[in-house]
Amino acid sequence: MTTRITETSTEKLYERFPHLRKIDGMWGTAQCRKFIFLLMTDTRGGKRQGFPAEHAGTIMSLLMEHDRRFPQFENEVQHDDTRWGDLSRRGLR
Repeated sequence: MTTRITETSTEKLYERFPHLRKIDGMWGTAQCRKFIFLLMTDTRGGKRQGFPAEHAGTIMSLLMEHDRRFPQFENEVQHDDTRWGDLSRRGLR
């Protein structure tokens, strides 16, 4: 039996996208938070296809769980990153 690292069920996500299993090894770190955040962000100039809804939901759940369990990393966003809107309005600048 495999011990789960997260409360969020990741079996189907990892089955479809095995390279995302590295999330388990990074869990609880600033690097993990950044990696999950970037999965939900278009870093390819509009050419990113995106994840199917089921898997996008799992990734968003992982991000929310990580932020809840490790809040010290939640606001670690690049200050010049405007993909998520005006960061100063969110108290991040």
